[in-house]
Amino acid sequence: MDEWVNRTVKTVIDVAHRHIVFTIPEELRQTIFKQRLLIKVMMDCAAKTALEVLQCKGSDAVPGILAVVHTFGRDLKFNPHVHMLMTEGGLAGDKEWEEIPFLPYDLLRRKWQYYLLTELKKSLPRTSENARFIDRLFKDNGKGFYVNGESKMTSARYTARYIGRYMGRPALAEYKITRYDGKLVTFWYESHETKKRVYQALPVIEFMKRLADHIPLKGFKMVRHYGLYARRTKKIAVKILAKCKRFIQQSLAFVKELPRRLSYRQRLIASFGQDPLVCPHCKKEMELWRIWHPKYGDIFDLGRDSPAIEPEYEKTSQKGQTESNMEKSGRYRQLCLFSV
Repeated sequence: MDEWVNRTVKTVIDVAHRHIVFTIPEELRQTIFKQRLLIKVMMDCAAKTALEVLQCKGSDAVPGILAVVHTFGRDLKFNPHVHMLMTEGGLAGDKEWEEIPFLPYDLLRRKWQYYLLTELKKSLPRTSENARFIDRLFKDNGKGFYVNGESKMTSARYTARYIGRYMGRPALAEYKITRYDGKLVTFWYESHETKKRVYQALPVIEFMKRLADHIPLKGFKMVRHYGLYARRTKKIAVKILAKCKRFIQQSLAFVKELPRRLSYRQRLIASFGQDPLVCPHCKKEMELWRIWHPKYGDIFDLGRDSPAIEPEYEKTSQKGQTESNMEKSGRYRQLCLFSV
Protein backbone atom coordinates (compact mmCIF):
# COMPACT_ATOMS: atom_id res chain seq x y z
CA MET A 1 0.00 0.00 0.00
CA ASP A 2 2.85 2.40 0.81
CA GLU A 3 4.28 1.82 -2.67
CA TRP A 4 0.90 2.59 -4.25
CA VAL A 5 0.63 5.78 -2.19
CA ASN A 6 4.11 6.89 -3.29
CA ARG A 7 3.17 6.37 -6.94
CA THR A 8 -0.18 8.11 -6.54
CA VAL A 9 1.39 11.15 -4.87
CA LYS A 10 3.25 11.75 -8.14
CA THR A 11 -0.01 11.73 -10.13
CA VAL A 12 -2.21 13.78 -7.80
CA ILE A 13 -2.45 17.51 -8.43
CA ASP A 14 -1.34 19.44 -5.36
CA VAL A 15 -4.63 21.27 -4.75
CA ALA A 16 -7.54 20.79 -2.35
CA HIS A 17 -9.64 17.65 -2.93
CA ARG A 18 -13.17 16.88 -1.80
CA HIS A 19 -14.21 13.40 -0.65
CA ILE A 20 -17.71 12.61 -1.94
CA VAL A 21 -19.65 9.39 -1.23
CA PHE A 22 -22.41 8.38 -3.67
CA THR A 23 -24.95 5.90 -2.25
CA ILE A 24 -28.01 4.08 -3.59
CA PRO A 25 -31.32 3.14 -1.92
CA GLU A 26 -31.71 -0.30 -0.38
CA GLU A 27 -34.24 -1.42 -3.02
CA LEU A 28 -31.59 -1.06 -5.73
CA ARG A 29 -28.85 -3.12 -4.04
CA GLN A 30 -30.20 -6.52 -5.06
CA THR A 31 -30.38 -5.42 -8.71
CA ILE A 32 -26.67 -4.46 -8.63
CA PHE A 33 -25.85 -7.70 -6.78
CA LYS A 34 -27.35 -9.84 -9.56
CA GLN A 35 -25.58 -7.88 -12.32
CA ARG A 36 -22.13 -6.93 -11.02
CA LEU A 37 -21.10 -5.13 -14.21
CA LEU A 38 -23.56 -2.41 -13.24
CA ILE A 39 -20.99 -1.34 -10.63
CA LYS A 40 -18.99 0.25 -13.47
CA VAL A 41 -22.17 2.06 -14.51
CA MET A 42 -22.35 3.44 -10.97
CA MET A 43 -18.76 4.71 -11.12
CA ASP A 44 -19.21 6.29 -14.55
CA CYS A 45 -22.46 7.99 -13.50
CA ALA A 46 -20.88 9.34 -10.31
CA ALA A 47 -18.04 10.89 -12.32
CA LYS A 48 -20.48 12.33 -14.87
CA THR A 49 -22.59 13.79 -12.06
CA ALA A 50 -19.63 15.43 -10.31
CA LEU A 51 -18.34 16.91 -13.59
CA GLU A 52 -21.70 18.43 -14.54
CA VAL A 53 -22.38 19.87 -11.08
CA LEU A 54 -18.89 21.39 -10.99
CA GLN A 55 -19.64 23.11 -14.31
CA CYS A 56 -23.20 24.11 -13.36
CA LYS A 57 -22.30 27.82 -13.03
CA GLY A 58 -21.27 28.16 -16.64
CA SER A 59 -17.67 27.06 -16.14
CA ASP A 60 -16.00 24.60 -18.50
CA ALA A 61 -13.37 23.56 -15.91
CA VAL A 62 -12.38 19.88 -15.98
CA PRO A 63 -11.45 18.43 -12.54
CA GLY A 64 -9.32 15.44 -11.62
CA ILE A 65 -11.38 12.53 -10.27
CA LEU A 66 -10.35 9.32 -8.48
CA ALA A 67 -13.17 6.84 -7.79
CA VAL A 68 -13.11 3.72 -5.58
CA VAL A 69 -16.10 1.41 -5.23
CA HIS A 70 -17.02 -0.49 -2.06
CA THR A 71 -19.66 -3.21 -2.11
CA PHE A 72 -19.95 -3.75 1.65
CA GLY A 73 -21.65 -1.99 4.51
CA ARG A 74 -20.48 -2.07 8.11
CA ASP A 75 -22.65 -5.13 8.81
CA LEU A 76 -21.10 -7.01 5.82
CA LYS A 77 -24.33 -6.82 3.80
CA PHE A 78 -24.12 -5.98 0.10
CA ASN A 79 -24.24 -2.19 -0.09
CA PRO A 80 -22.41 -0.80 -3.16
CA HIS A 81 -21.34 2.86 -3.00
CA VAL A 82 -18.71 5.03 -4.66
CA HIS A 83 -15.97 6.92 -2.81
CA MET A 84 -14.72 9.80 -4.94
CA LEU A 85 -11.87 12.27 -4.55
CA MET A 86 -12.33 15.30 -6.79
CA THR A 87 -10.22 18.43 -7.14
CA GLU A 88 -11.98 21.60 -5.99
CA GLY A 89 -11.66 23.19 -9.39
CA GLY A 90 -10.18 22.30 -12.76
CA LEU A 91 -8.62 23.39 -16.02
CA ALA A 92 -10.76 25.54 -18.27
CA GLY A 93 -9.33 25.05 -21.78
CA ASP A 94 -5.80 26.44 -21.90
CA LYS A 95 -6.44 28.94 -19.12
CA GLU A 96 -5.07 28.91 -15.60
CA TRP A 97 -6.53 26.80 -12.84
CA GLU A 98 -10.10 27.75 -11.86
CA GLU A 99 -11.02 27.11 -8.23
CA ILE A 100 -14.58 26.03 -7.39
CA PRO A 101 -14.66 25.28 -3.63
CA PHE A 102 -18.47 25.09 -3.27
CA LEU A 103 -20.68 22.27 -4.55
CA PRO A 104 -24.51 22.48 -4.42
CA TYR A 105 -25.28 19.14 -2.77
CA ASP A 106 -29.03 19.31 -3.43
CA LEU A 107 -28.27 19.44 -7.15
CA LEU A 108 -25.61 16.75 -6.73
CA ARG A 109 -28.17 14.34 -5.22
CA ARG A 110 -30.75 14.89 -7.93
CA LYS A 111 -28.23 14.64 -10.77
CA TRP A 112 -26.80 11.43 -9.29
CA GLN A 113 -30.26 9.90 -9.14
CA TYR A 114 -31.13 11.00 -12.67
CA TYR A 115 -27.97 9.76 -14.40
CA LEU A 116 -27.84 6.45 -12.53
CA LEU A 117 -31.48 5.52 -13.06
CA THR A 118 -31.36 6.64 -16.69
CA GLU A 119 -28.34 4.42 -17.40
CA LEU A 120 -29.85 1.50 -15.46
CA LYS A 121 -32.98 1.79 -17.55
CA LYS A 122 -30.82 1.39 -20.67
CA SER A 123 -28.79 -1.49 -19.23
CA LEU A 124 -31.61 -3.58 -17.73
CA PRO A 125 -33.92 -5.71 -19.89
CA ARG A 126 -36.73 -3.60 -21.33
CA THR A 127 -39.69 -5.04 -19.45
CA SER A 128 -42.73 -3.36 -17.93
CA GLU A 129 -41.60 -4.59 -14.49
CA ASN A 130 -38.22 -2.87 -14.77
CA ALA A 131 -39.85 0.30 -16.10
CA ARG A 132 -42.21 0.42 -13.10
CA PHE A 133 -39.26 -0.27 -10.78
CA ILE A 134 -37.27 2.69 -12.14
CA ASP A 135 -40.30 4.99 -12.02
CA ARG A 136 -40.93 4.03 -8.40
CA LEU A 137 -37.30 4.85 -7.48
CA PHE A 138 -37.76 8.32 -9.01
CA LYS A 139 -41.06 8.86 -7.17
CA ASP A 140 -39.98 7.53 -3.75
CA ASN A 141 -36.74 9.56 -3.72
CA GLY A 142 -37.96 13.04 -4.51
CA LYS A 143 -34.79 14.70 -3.16
CA GLY A 144 -32.48 12.36 -5.07
CA PHE A 145 -30.09 9.68 -3.78
CA TYR A 146 -28.04 10.46 -0.71
CA VAL A 147 -24.61 12.02 -1.31
CA ASN A 148 -22.10 12.93 1.42
CA GLY A 149 -19.24 15.33 0.77
CA GLU A 150 -18.01 16.79 4.04
CA SER A 151 -14.34 15.67 4.10
CA LYS A 152 -11.71 17.93 2.55
CA MET A 153 -7.98 17.29 1.90
CA THR A 154 -5.48 20.05 1.24
CA SER A 155 -2.24 18.17 0.35
CA ALA A 156 -1.37 15.65 -2.36
CA ARG A 157 0.22 13.13 0.07
CA TYR A 158 -2.74 13.21 2.44
CA THR A 159 -5.10 12.82 -0.52
CA ALA A 160 -3.19 9.75 -1.77
CA ARG A 161 -3.09 8.16 1.69
CA TYR A 162 -6.78 8.91 2.16
CA ILE A 163 -7.86 7.18 -1.04
CA GLY A 164 -5.30 4.41 -0.41
CA ARG A 165 -7.00 3.63 2.88
CA TYR A 166 -10.30 3.14 1.09
CA MET A 167 -8.73 1.14 -1.73
CA GLY A 168 -7.04 -1.37 0.60
CA ARG A 169 -9.83 -1.59 3.15
CA PRO A 170 -11.19 -5.15 3.65
CA ALA A 171 -14.87 -5.93 4.11
CA LEU A 172 -14.17 -6.64 7.80
CA ALA A 173 -11.00 -5.97 9.79
CA GLU A 174 -9.74 -9.03 11.67
CA TYR A 175 -9.63 -7.23 15.01
CA LYS A 176 -13.42 -6.74 14.85
CA ILE A 177 -13.96 -10.51 15.09
CA THR A 178 -14.33 -11.12 18.83
CA ARG A 179 -15.38 -14.77 19.06
CA TYR A 180 -15.63 -18.05 17.17
CA ASP A 181 -17.01 -21.16 18.86
CA GLY A 182 -17.07 -23.49 15.87
CA LYS A 183 -20.64 -22.61 14.93
CA LEU A 184 -21.02 -18.84 15.26
CA VAL A 185 -18.74 -15.94 14.35
CA THR A 186 -19.22 -12.82 16.47
CA PHE A 187 -18.03 -9.43 15.22
CA TRP A 188 -18.80 -5.78 15.89
CA TYR A 189 -19.28 -2.61 13.87
CA GLU A 190 -20.05 1.01 14.69
CA SER A 191 -23.62 2.10 14.06
CA HIS A 192 -24.07 5.12 11.79
CA GLU A 193 -27.01 6.34 13.86
CA THR A 194 -25.87 5.83 17.47
CA LYS A 195 -22.07 5.86 16.92
CA LYS A 196 -21.92 2.88 19.31
CA ARG A 197 -20.68 -0.67 18.84
CA VAL A 198 -23.16 -3.23 17.59
CA TYR A 199 -22.28 -6.91 18.10
CA GLN A 200 -23.60 -9.47 15.65
CA ALA A 201 -23.30 -13.28 15.63
CA LEU A 202 -23.65 -15.16 12.34
CA PRO A 203 -23.48 -18.88 11.50
CA VAL A 204 -20.13 -19.75 9.93
CA ILE A 205 -21.64 -20.48 6.50
CA GLU A 206 -23.55 -17.19 6.46
CA PHE A 207 -20.45 -15.29 7.60
CA MET A 208 -18.34 -16.82 4.81
CA LYS A 209 -21.11 -16.17 2.30
CA ARG A 210 -21.21 -12.47 3.16
CA LEU A 211 -17.45 -12.18 2.78
CA ALA A 212 -17.55 -14.02 -0.57
CA ASP A 213 -20.27 -11.66 -1.84
CA HIS A 214 -17.68 -8.86 -1.93
CA ILE A 215 -15.08 -10.64 -4.09
CA PRO A 216 -14.93 -8.56 -7.31
CA LEU A 217 -15.26 -10.07 -10.76
CA LYS A 218 -11.97 -11.20 -12.27
CA GLY A 219 -10.21 -8.27 -13.92
CA PHE A 220 -12.71 -5.70 -12.66
CA LYS A 221 -11.11 -2.33 -11.82
CA MET A 222 -12.18 -1.17 -8.37
CA VAL A 223 -10.29 2.12 -8.85
CA ARG A 224 -10.96 4.34 -11.86
CA HIS A 225 -9.63 7.71 -13.06
CA TYR A 226 -11.64 10.45 -14.74
CA GLY A 227 -11.16 14.00 -15.96
CA LEU A 228 -7.58 15.25 -15.59
CA TYR A 229 -6.56 11.95 -14.00
CA ALA A 230 -7.79 9.84 -16.93
CA ARG A 231 -5.01 8.16 -18.90
CA ARG A 232 -6.00 9.80 -22.18
CA THR A 233 -5.99 13.35 -20.81
CA LYS A 234 -3.21 13.24 -18.20
CA LYS A 235 -0.38 13.99 -20.65
CA ILE A 236 -2.27 16.94 -22.10
CA ALA A 237 -3.06 18.22 -18.62
CA VAL A 238 0.62 18.07 -17.65
CA LYS A 239 1.61 20.23 -20.64
CA ILE A 240 -1.08 22.80 -19.90
CA LEU A 241 -0.39 22.97 -16.17
CA ALA A 242 3.33 23.32 -16.82
CA LYS A 243 2.53 26.64 -18.51
CA CYS A 244 0.57 27.93 -15.55
CA LYS A 245 2.76 30.16 -13.41
CA ARG A 246 0.80 29.20 -10.32
CA PHE A 247 1.67 25.55 -10.68
CA ILE A 248 5.29 26.19 -11.63
CA GLN A 249 5.68 28.03 -8.34
CA GLN A 250 4.08 25.16 -6.43
CA SER A 251 6.32 22.63 -8.22
CA LEU A 252 3.68 20.12 -9.24
CA ALA A 253 4.47 16.69 -7.83
CA PHE A 254 2.85 14.75 -10.65
CA VAL A 255 5.20 16.25 -13.28
CA LYS A 256 8.15 14.54 -11.61
CA GLU A 257 9.23 11.02 -12.42
CA LEU A 258 7.95 8.08 -10.39
CA PRO A 259 10.18 6.87 -7.55
CA ARG A 260 12.36 3.86 -8.11
CA ARG A 261 10.68 0.59 -7.14
CA LEU A 262 11.91 -0.65 -3.76
CA SER A 263 12.99 -4.25 -3.26
CA TYR A 264 11.43 -6.40 -0.52
CA ARG A 265 14.63 -5.97 1.49
CA GLN A 266 14.43 -2.18 1.30
CA ARG A 267 10.72 -2.23 2.24
CA LEU A 268 11.37 -4.40 5.30
CA ILE A 269 14.19 -2.11 6.44
CA ALA A 270 12.00 0.97 5.96
CA SER A 271 8.98 -0.56 7.71
CA PHE A 272 10.55 -2.54 10.57
CA GLY A 273 14.11 -1.25 10.83
CA GLN A 274 15.53 -4.76 10.39
CA ASP A 275 17.58 -6.14 7.52
CA PRO A 276 16.31 -9.67 6.65
CA LEU A 277 19.74 -10.60 5.22
CA VAL A 278 21.75 -9.76 8.34
CA CYS A 279 22.39 -12.67 10.72
CA PRO A 280 20.85 -11.90 14.16
CA HIS A 281 23.77 -13.67 15.90
CA CYS A 282 27.01 -12.68 14.15
CA LYS A 283 25.57 -9.49 12.54
CA LYS A 284 27.17 -10.35 9.19
CA GLU A 285 25.38 -10.21 5.86
CA MET A 286 24.01 -13.57 4.68
CA GLU A 287 23.56 -14.81 1.12
CA LEU A 288 20.33 -16.45 0.04
CA TRP A 289 21.18 -20.07 -0.71
CA ARG A 290 17.98 -22.07 -0.59
CA ILE A 291 14.23 -21.66 0.04
CA TRP A 292 12.50 -24.90 1.00
CA HIS A 293 8.79 -25.54 1.66
CA PRO A 294 7.49 -28.69 3.43
CA LYS A 295 4.77 -29.16 0.78
CA TYR A 296 6.31 -27.80 -2.42
CA GLY A 297 9.95 -28.68 -1.83
CA ASP A 298 12.69 -26.44 -3.23
CA ILE A 299 11.25 -23.09 -4.28
CA PHE A 300 14.65 -21.52 -4.87
CA ASP A 301 18.11 -23.05 -5.11
CA LEU A 302 21.14 -20.92 -5.82
CA GLY A 303 22.84 -23.55 -7.96
CA ARG A 304 19.72 -24.22 -9.97
CA ASP A 305 17.94 -20.86 -10.23
CA SER A 306 20.64 -18.20 -10.08
CA PRO A 307 21.58 -16.65 -13.44
CA ALA A 308 24.91 -17.58 -14.96
CA ILE A 309 27.54 -14.94 -14.17
CA GLU A 310 30.48 -14.76 -16.51
CA PRO A 311 33.91 -13.85 -15.07
CA GLU A 312 35.62 -10.84 -16.58
CA TYR A 313 38.45 -12.94 -17.98
CA GLU A 314 38.51 -16.23 -19.87
CA LYS A 315 40.33 -19.21 -18.44
CA THR A 316 42.38 -21.25 -20.82
CA SER A 317 42.89 -25.00 -20.37
CA GLN A 318 46.30 -26.74 -20.44
CA LYS A 319 45.72 -27.51 -24.12
CA GLY A 320 45.29 -23.79 -24.82
CA GLN A 321 41.61 -24.11 -25.65
CA THR A 322 39.05 -21.72 -24.21
CA GLU A 323 36.48 -23.37 -21.95
CA SER A 324 32.85 -23.30 -22.99
CA ASN A 325 30.42 -20.88 -21.42
CA MET A 326 28.53 -23.75 -19.82
CA GLU A 327 31.64 -25.12 -18.07
CA LYS A 328 32.64 -21.67 -16.82
CA SER A 329 29.11 -21.00 -15.52
CA GLY A 330 29.00 -24.33 -13.70
CA ARG A 331 32.41 -23.79 -12.06
CA TYR A 332 31.45 -20.25 -11.01
CA ARG A 333 28.21 -21.48 -9.43
CA GLN A 334 30.03 -24.15 -7.50
CA LEU A 335 32.28 -21.49 -6.00
CA CYS A 336 29.22 -19.49 -4.92
CA LEU A 337 27.46 -22.33 -3.14
CA PHE A 338 28.06 -21.83 0.52
CA SER A 339 25.95 -21.56 3.65
CA VAL A 340 26.15 -19.36 6.73
